[in-house]
Amino acid sequence: MALAAVPALSGCFSGQGATTTVQSGMNSGDGTMATAGSMKVVNVTIVIGEGVGPAQLIGNIINQGTGSDTLNSIEVAGKPVTAQPPIGEIAPAQSIAFGYQDSEIKVPVRGLAAAISTYVPVTFNFQNAGTLKISVLTVPDAGIYAGITNSVIVDKALPTPLMAVTEAPRPVN
Repeated sequence: MALAAVPALSGCFSGQGATTTVQSGMNSGDGTMATAGSMKVVNVTIVIGEGVGPAQLIGNIINQGTGSDTLNSIEVAGKPVTAQPPIGEIAPAQSIAFGYQDSEIKVPVRGLAAAISTYVPVTFNFQNAGTLKISVLTVPDAGIYAGITNSVIVDKALPTPLMAVTEAPRPVN
């Protein structure tokens, strides 16, 4: 009788590839996580305020290597965005938070015309680790993200055309 129950109970374990084990590598409301060389980005999310903007790219960059690397540029929907102040060189074992209310570094995304809960292509270009392309979820400036877009620094002297966004394909695991 006990042997007859074993096949029925074996369905409780779905293995190392179960959805619950791989969720951290998927795009979710907790942000996108990805690695290029020794550089890792975590919790990357785009927070969108009222109307077309302002928007803020938030997340963390971690250097897991033994040598420094430099963030050369960031692109959102194929358009360059500028960290204020620039992120620049990232030392070994250093983690840099950007875009959060208490972060010194802000990454405003001007003119982004993306709907809430869509995915936008974001590219990080590192000097040594190379290019890291990810799809990032857009979320409203509400709940745990409330107030983040209030801290966006926008240079009003230079008008920025709207960035048309087509939904980026969701990664397949």
